[in-house]
Amino acid sequence: MVAELNGFGKPAAIVYHPFDRQFAVPEPYRKYDTPVGRYADEAGTLIIFPEIFPTLALRVRHARAAIWWMSVNNYTCVRYESVLRDKIRYTRNLLLGRRPWRGMSALRSLKHFAQSHYAESFLAGYGIKAAPLSDPIPVYLEPEYLEALAQRSPTPRKDIILYNPTKGAKVTARLREAFPQWQFRPLRGLNRVELAEAFLGAKVYIDFGHHPGKDRLPREAAIHGCCVMTGRNGSAADSIDVPIPERYKFDPRAGDFVSRFEALVSEIFRDFESCSQEFSGYRDIIRREPETYRNQVKALIDEVSPQPAGRSGG
Repeated sequence: MVAELNGFGKPAAIVYHPFDRQFAVPEPYRKYDTPVGRYADEAGTLIIFPEIFPTLALRVRHARAAIWWMSVNNYTCVRYESVLRDKIRYTRNLLLGRRPWRGMSALRSLKHFAQSHYAESFLAGYGIKAAPLSDPIPVYLEPEYLEALAQRSPTPRKDIILYNPTKGAKVTARLREAFPQWQFRPLRGLNRVELAEAFLGAKVYIDFGHHPGKDRLPREAAIHGCCVMTGRNGSAADSIDVPIPERYKFDPRAGDFVSRFEALVSEIFRDFESCSQEFSGYRDIIRREPETYRNQVKALIDEVSPQPAGRSGG
């Protein structure tokens, strides 16, 4: 976002936390050539905090503070596996001063941006209107990469089911146990090239995690041609954030979950090309994300820029 803002001629810098330490830009992000700034609560400045730092945003006195909701669940601490553990996680953050005592009502005075429609809906439930500010997946949506991907000669895909080992682990373990004859491959320890090769060589990507925002891996899997199967937690239940056919979304708590999963995976393995075509609309949306994002950043600039004399401002 800092790179986009500077590209539009709006001076912006990334500020790393904790604010009293100095950090070097991580290697994967140096290509953006963005300035690193020091935290300064100054008039005429907009400071955008991630949703995990709401109390820091509330301490701003002179600048204008905003929260970018990249993840709803990182704020709420909801993982859908245990209501008690979710409450304990949130209470711990509350006691540590990481969440406001008045909850969401304390955040109504701030500006809000939402990475997903799921986040927009969550905030709307508390009477907070958020401006959309998504995030296109990196590298794989660059024009040169998409052109090379389109020109690449098709290679036979194997009957492989890819999964994120850090999310939905219990559901994935249940499926691996139910279908030992199928090859489940965790996406772990891969660089960008290796990850792309994994997607291009498999037929299915599954993600039964909590989907705290519009997650990156399902989009990356889809853009490389995989069929994507998800649960119905978080943004996965939202038809705008994850606009895939409903038959590819599952409720792991349903009595027929395992049998439905078996039937659909068998169909994909048997007739991959036809099934993959069902994701063409999803892929088109993903390809347009960089342009959509630039328009959203431009709208952000127009909204927060000082109004010329004689005009009324919000």
